[in-house]
Amino acid sequence: MRTASTTAQAKKLKHFFLAKAKSCIHQPKGMLKYRFVTPSYDVVAGADDASEVSDRSTTGHYLQMYDWDACFFSQASVKAGIEGLAEEVVANFLSLQEGDGHIPRTVSPSRIWDNGDQCKPFLAQTLLFSTERKPGKPVIDSRHLEGLDCYLKYFDTHRKHESGLYFWRNVLESGVDDNLALLYPLEAAKGKNEDVANFPDGRLLAADINAYLVAEFRAMTKLAKLAGNEKMSAQYDAKASQLAEKIDALLWSQEDSIYYNYDPKTKAHCRLRAWTGLCPVIMGTTNAARTQAVIENNVMSAEHFLRKAGIASVAASEPLYNQAKRGLYGRVICSNWQGPMWVLPNALVVRALVREKKHAAAEKVAERVVNTLASGLESRGTLYENYHADTGEPLFAPQFMSWNSLCLELLGVLD
Repeated sequence: MRTASTTAQAKKLKHFFLAKAKSCIHQPKGMLKYRFVTPSYDVVAGADDASEVSDRSTTGHYLQMYDWDACFFSQASVKAGIEGLAEEVVANFLSLQEGDGHIPRTVSPSRIWDNGDQCKPFLAQTLLFSTERKPGKPVIDSRHLEGLDCYLKYFDTHRKHESGLYFWRNVLESGVDDNLALLYPLEAAKGKNEDVANFPDGRLLAADINAYLVAEFRAMTKLAKLAGNEKMSAQYDAKASQLAEKIDALLWSQEDSIYYNYDPKTKAHCRLRAWTGLCPVIMGTTNAARTQAVIENNVMSAEHFLRKAGIASVAASEPLYNQAKRGLYGRVICSNWQGPMWVLPNALVVRALVREKKHAAAEKVAERVVNTLASGLESRGTLYENYHADTGEPLFAPQFMSWNSLCLELLGVLD
């Protein structure tokens, strides 16, 4: 039950988003020909472009444009009165596309960071979001459609296993920087295994990338249809259906009611409950029975994911569950997704719960997240990248807006 004090805090939180969101948006500069977005607010974009180490690794300020951060911020920003940003975000990434379809995931005015990592599969969904908001008959720029087609074919040529399922280049490309579900097999045994840096993250057939791609293929189905390209539309519709079937066939755990990453080398599931294992339900790729099982036995289970601050990034039942401010991948200090609450998976979970007409559950998760950010704002005067799942304490990276702005959507669920 929301009290008068929490309601007042939530109003302050909303006003804070409305006041600060525009400071994340920057005018065209250098190689970025359209408006672009940084996850941190009140920063100078690309101020560390000449640095060997980015500010994100030292102060926690993000001065570049990141793939899914920008995509989700552009969706949330319409609730702050900012229109047209989603298409510009997509246009910026497409303008940096290489001939083989590769698009970098981290860009700034004068430099591309994280070389070799592919932009995560959210660009078609973001363009569709923008297209569906426009009045009148939608018009699809043929260059955008061709660019997105080439971009998705890169996943086929560089990230597709012979099984038909996909994998990440490494855990950092996934964006879930130290995801135990990609590192677990060797990381958990490092006391006995000297080869601890040889992580399996580049070979595991991961639940998240495959679920994202189903949603991306479905978005392409609609975009191609709007563009009058019936052949391309049919091809992507078939790709989406086939991939959804493969996810259900190989990644589903009937015993644990969750999707696990699969190691084609050992031919076994990586049995670790991470939020990425919820992605087939989050992205709507599976059937009603499995959706219900995942929600009931994992998402809304206090034993596993539902914590005081919201949905944890790794289940509290996991022995390696932790709330550290920073994580470690090899020798790289990175953001910690091994337990803390992040707004993005919470917002996506709430979307799924609303889609499944589980409104009470959606409100419960939304309220915990809103209260967590509102309390942190009240005590610290800023927003953070993630929060202690059990106490709500702000952790690392102050001035973090990015997908935290999806709280505007969560506030709408609570109205």
